[in-house]
Amino acid sequence: GLHQRTIKKEVMETWKKITVGTIIGGGLIGGTVYLLRLNKMNAELETVPMVKIHKLDFSGLTLRVDVQLKNPTRTAFKIKFPFIKLVYKGTTVGSSQVLDKDIQIPAFGEAIIDKMMIKVPLMNIFSISGGLIKAIQNKEPVKLEVKTITTIDIGWKKVPYTKADTITLSQGKA
Repeated sequence: GLHQRTIKKEVMETWKKITVGTIIGGGLIGGTVYLLRLNKMNAELETVPMVKIHKLDFSGLTLRVDVQLKNPTRTAFKIKFPFIKLVYKGTTVGSSQVLDKDIQIPAFGEAIIDKMMIKVPLMNIFSISGGLIKAIQNKEPVKLEVKTITTIDIGWKKVPYTKADTITLSQGKA
């Protein structure tokens, strides 16, 4: 009687350990798979910037930037409002405001941030921005590098995201 109860108790303890071990192990494997999927996600946020001339006058050049954010994954997430830097011939000519605002991007969905106005001050005609404005006035194709900088927030982890795109400035008024 006493011996049988001791064996029964040991068997129950062993099963408890196996069950707890299985649950923890399964959780670790599931968590690892989820982590691997999320680590891949950095490359899965796709940004498509569009830059147009909004205004060109004696005070300078105002460019309108619209950014399309695409999420081709099954994981919805949010990002910080992107910071945009415009680079012409290796020199930053303007940047957007920094906003502490979250943007939700649904799974297999997209979000558009539009009408970000970037002012390029009219400096002396010999500066880089002077060359940029001269090229626009001469209707030459202007190549700009658009740097999109943000943070992807997946709840328990924040992943920095930076992408550089080279675009040809759209000469039509926005």
